[in-house]
Amino acid sequence: MKNRKRDIEIFSLSFLDCICCGFGAIILLFVLSKFAEPVVIEKIKENMQTQIVRLENELFEIRGETQILNREMTAKKEQLSQEKEKLARLQGDLSDVEGQFSASKDDAVVQNIIEGKLARARQELTEEMKRLLKSRPKKISVRWGASRWTASISFLSSTPRAACSGMPGAWYRKKCGRLSKSIRKSKGSR
Repeated sequence: MKNRKRDIEIFSLSFLDCICCGFGAIILLFVLSKFAEPVVIEKIKENMQTQIVRLENELFEIRGETQILNREMTAKKEQLSQEKEKLARLQGDLSDVEGQFSASKDDAVVQNIIEGKLARARQELTEEMKRLLKSRPKKISVRWGASRWTASISFLSSTPRAACSGMPGAWYRKKCGRLSKSIRKSKGSR
């Protein structure tokens, strides 16, 4: 037999079969992994979009709450400033009242001093009047209405003459007649 010399072919059919088989397996792996990947990516996208929507809603709610809280804070600041103004006015009123109270205390002290002086002056005048009444003559002055019977004169000046007639004793009736005549004369001469 003949020895034939064969040429070695690098790219033979069996080699190409093995290579194609390997490439096919790799492509199959890529296809399978890429086929599952879009589903996962879609799920992730949906989850992300729902999270984005939820976070945007929360952001809008937070912004709304922030605006409400800012309005409330502004109202509270205004109320605080009004209360501070009211407090300042009340403190001013309090200082005025305290000043008036201290002035009234001072006035009360002065009034007590004046009342004491007036009481002493009254006492002195009463003593002086008693001394003058003792040193005065006992003469009756009907014209001015001063006598030892001042009670009778004041009674007669306010009572009609007929009322004197009811007094006991002729002496009183005689005196009543004279006194009432002199009182009428003195009243008429004024």
